[in-house]
Amino acid sequence: MDGMQIDPGYTRRSLVARLVVLAGAIAIGLVLQHLLAAYLERIQALSRTNLLEARAALARVFEVAGVAVFGLTGGLGVGILLSCRRSLALEQFPPPGVWSWGSRRVVTGPPARDLARIGMGLGITLVLASAAAGGLMWYIAAVLRACRAGVGST
Repeated sequence: MDGMQIDPGYTRRSLVARLVVLAGAIAIGLVLQHLLAAYLERIQALSRTNLLEARAALARVFEVAGVAVFGLTGGLGVGILLSCRRSLALEQFPPPGVWSWGSRRVVTGPPARDLARIGMGLGITLVLASAAAGGLMWYIAAVLRACRAGVGST
């Protein structure tokens, strides 16, 4: 043994906390999916009478989804980036705090610097990809609003 002790109570509490967070995320996702499905059905019904208004409503869905989903992933990328910057300064991966919640191993020295740099690269990639995807969602919404195909001239 290398002298490392693992408290069985701590790992059990950590597992329970993770399962509670996972169950909460699943419950929120299911409720939001149900609400979105109902809203999309209303848009489909509206499209039978007013196509332009239905397209505008669908464009709002793309905008809200783009901000919500890619805003959260971009924020997560910023959090990863800041955490890894702290890790690089401390030469400890993961750094102490919220982002190391439940970590059982801590790496120090040069391997920690390497892991921190990799994490910073992943955080930057996540931020850039989220910004690009969010911009693409807004572009899709703008094109959807501008499209007049299938609408009879008045």
